[in-house]
Amino acid sequence: MHELFLLFTFLLPSTAQPILVQQDNQVIDCQAEGRAVIVGNGTGTGIVVQNRTGVIIQNCTVKGFELGLLVADSSNVIVRNSDFSGNYVDDNSILDLGAWLPKGGMMFHNVTNSVIQNVTASNNVQGIQVVKGGGNTIRANNANRNRGWGIRLLESPGNRVEDNFANYNNRSCPEWGNDAGCESAGIVLVNSDNTIVIGNTSNFSGDGIYQGNTPARASHNNAFYWNTLNDNVANGVEATFSHDNRFIGNELQRNNYAFWLGYASYALVSGNYTNGNRVMDCRAERSSNIVVQDNTFADCPK
Repeated sequence: MHELFLLFTFLLPSTAQPILVQQDNQVIDCQAEGRAVIVGNGTGTGIVVQNRTGVIIQNCTVKGFELGLLVADSSNVIVRNSDFSGNYVDDNSILDLGAWLPKGGMMFHNVTNSVIQNVTASNNVQGIQVVKGGGNTIRANNANRNRGWGIRLLESPGNRVEDNFANYNNRSCPEWGNDAGCESAGIVLVNSDNTIVIGNTSNFSGDGIYQGNTPARASHNNAFYWNTLNDNVANGVEATFSHDNRFIGNELQRNNYAFWLGYASYALVSGNYTNGNRVMDCRAERSSNIVVQDNTFADCPK
């Protein structure tokens, strides 16, 4: 709650009036209400839903804010057919995968049993974030061309991420250079166990899917089915320090590594197609109990 207090303290003040949802089971249809495009002045939050249930947000375009949409401490919310592009963006530094970042396109914070569908969130520092929420579905969204993350789940177990486009989510930093990755990715999971990631396309980003990066931030018992993860700067999938993850039927071409599974354990890597990766199709340094079967590569060396 301290984080949320700070979020409202720093993001709500703005010369552009935000939409504050006042009641449960309310439908906010920006187009029908004659305010299809809501433009901020670089600060504030465009639409805020807090402590509500049954709310629908639809047909809205929100740009020019520090955060386009915040849904917090709520349940059974639907956000659909809307555009949260062109909000806060920065570049030229390394992102912290596990850090609090209430900026960019849209954010669910402590939200359960809700849906984000047919949303566009581009040209932000991040497109779509779910933080400390479970039982949500993130489906058929366009989270392309952000300067950090397309879709990030942080401390959010038990969600479903399906049929999204999260391409060209790349970043520059002085340490590594222009569009060098710099901890960017199409889809990011941090401390987000029991997640299904299925049928997404995440190409031309830092990583296609970035899961973990320290033992304390790893995500476990996840399923990655039939995703397309091509032409990324670093890896198609990075899943370090994780256990009991399943990678089945994915396409991973022309990355640095198709799979980077360092320090992972009890992973199943099955039925994946790889081609033209620059360094290696699969590497699992200091891993244990990795099952590799029926892929276009034969082994995942330690």
